[in-house]
Amino acid sequence: MADANGAANGLFRVFVDSKHVLVRSLVEDFSVPMPGSATLSMHWNHERVTIPGVTATPGSPEAIDAITTASRPISGDAYEDFEKVRNELEGRVARGPVSVGYYHSMEPDYLGRQLSATYSRELRDNQLNLSLGTSYGWDDIKPVEDQRSSTAADTKNTLHLNAVATQVLTPTSVVRVGVELNHVTGLQHNPYRLVYAGGTSVPENHPDSRERRDAFVKFNQYLSNRSSLNCDYRLYGDDWGVVSHEIAGGLAQYLTRGLYARYQYRWYSQTSATFWSTDYATTQGVDGYLTGDYRMSPLSSHLFGFSLNADLGVMAPDSPKLRRFALMLDYERYFNNSNYSADILETGVEFRF
Repeated sequence: MADANGAANGLFRVFVDSKHVLVRSLVEDFSVPMPGSATLSMHWNHERVTIPGVTATPGSPEAIDAITTASRPISGDAYEDFEKVRNELEGRVARGPVSVGYYHSMEPDYLGRQLSATYSRELRDNQLNLSLGTSYGWDDIKPVEDQRSSTAADTKNTLHLNAVATQVLTPTSVVRVGVELNHVTGLQHNPYRLVYAGGTSVPENHPDSRERRDAFVKFNQYLSNRSSLNCDYRLYGDDWGVVSHEIAGGLAQYLTRGLYARYQYRWYSQTSATFWSTDYATTQGVDGYLTGDYRMSPLSSHLFGFSLNADLGVMAPDSPKLRRFALMLDYERYFNNSNYSADILETGVEFRF
């Protein structure tokens, strides 16, 4: 929510999964008007990830398995917690139908950068919007010292293209369709993960080129009882053999003036990559490629969510202080067929100035 003077909001996010991995994020967003009817938007995220140390008895098969297949670097004591900090900054300038942006992310072993641009145009008396977008990312990957492997520094480049059309069907319904294409080259596997193959452990290895394509449709419908319904479907495919389907739905309902709740559900299913296997017979894997990433396996998942949003500017319009604030509470439960689950709790405070 923004007025003529701009807007700012902050979000503190906590993520915990079934492996007790803890992610804490402090997010700040700013929007400021600029001369010439332009708008500058800034996004900053400070993220701290904590991965628990191995809890099994040193020297036991359980401990050896945990250390061997860990997706974190083992450069010191594997029985101590491993912590990594990431800072990201994104800026975007929009003027009329054109916007350009730059993204910068820094971690101890990863530097990510991206340039992006979009162009949109209104047609048919503003009932149809056509948008074209592109971005190019170039990343530097420098794995920290790891006693299990010696992966050298590498790079990853990503070219993204998209086209989206949004059509107003009726005064209470909107449909959006789009297609996306990503061409990725460079290091695309986890440099710290080992895979059991041929009776031993060898470094994970994915192809260094990937074509990713998807198409989606989204439908939003306003209902007469101050609620709205949205339905989404996405079809994805790539040249690694992964084909996926995603269906999602949500219901937003005003509970009272300035206070609304949102319920959501998402189902996802995919086939495996051509080089994925539960048991590699040799250290060569499949055509020289091996993976220990469950996201390359046959996968299905479910996500349930609930959020509560309060706009104090509407609930307390006569209060000079409260009317500048909006509050948000969001909870999501995720689980899949690979014995992975996560509880995601978000709280947010928005301040308008």
